[in-house]
Formats: sequence, structure tokens, C-alpha cells
Amino acid sequence: MNRAKWIYITIIVACLGITLVATYYSLGGFDKLEVYAFEGSSRTVIGQHYIGEAKSPDIRMLVDEVKEMVDNERLKGQFTLVEYFDDAISEDSIHLFIGASFEGIKNVLELPAGYTFEEFNTRKIYRAFITQHPLVRPYPAEIRSMMEVRAIEDGEVLAPFTFDIYYDDGSLRTESWVRE
Repeated sequence: MNRAKWIYITIIVACLGITLVATYYSLGGFDKLEVYAFEGSSRTVIGQHYIGEAKSPDIRMLVDEVKEMVDNERLKGQFTLVEYFDDAISEDSIHLFIGASFEGIKNVLELPAGYTFEEFNTRKIYRAFITQHPLVRPYPAEIRSMMEVRAIEDGEVLAPFTFDIYYDDGSLRTESWVRE
């Protein structure tokens, strides 16, 4: 009887292991993240700045508001989150610019109340295309350090911000721009 118990336990553990590996694979956990270098461009982002506590519910409310405006096409472009790396704020705070972006610098004729726009230019961009599910995708700090390594290899210095551009299918593109 004791031997049968061990056989059942072994079968259960093996089934759980296979299920976990299969789930991790289906979520894209084994996809290798690559950093690519592209020629620079310009981008305009329309949105709102948030500077404050990194775990504040205000961030979620602002993200939901901007996503709704992008979905309803009151803001044209792709939902974008710009994270600034600012030494002037405390370690448990964050500086974000949450909005919608589009390539090129265009004349902004009408802004929603409380929204501003930022224009960005660079000669070189480092991009990572992330298709993994959020449960298994690398942490933003890991992605940023991969981009920094690539930039150092190319003899470049990165600007103190990153872009996260989100798509409807759940994927995202993370970019670090070379400092001008």
C-alpha cells in the first residue's frame, strides 16, 4: 500500500510539472527577448504627467481614463506610458507621462482639458518587442538594463526615459532613446 501511495504522488507531481511547463510555454515564457537598434525619429505624446507614490491607485485611474479616450478615439494614436528616471524624486515615487503617441511632430490643434503634449526627437532608438503575457514577461528594470547594455556596446548614452507602447492584442513595445 505504501508503494502505491508513492506511485500516485509521483504521477500527480509529474502531471502538475507538465501542466506548469505547458502553461508557462503558452504564455510565452520561453520567448527570448531581443533588443534591436533602429534609426531615430520624432514622436508626440498627448497625455498627463503623474509624479507621486509608485503604488498609488491614482495611476490606475489615470491609465483607465487615457485608455478609454484612446479606445473612443478622443485621443488619436497608441496608448503610451513614458517613464522618466528622475533622481530628484524619492525612491518610492515615480514620474510618468500617460497618454497617446503618434510618430512625427504634428500640430496639436485641440487638447482634452488637463492634457498637455510632449515632443521627443532622437537619432537612434533601442526597441524590444514583448509578446509574453504580463505574468511571465520580464520586469521593466530587466528590459531597461538589456537596452543599456546594448547602448554601451554601441557607444551610446540613453536618455533618462523609456516608452512603453501598448497594443490591443496585449503585446507592447518598449523603447529607450539615445540622448541628444
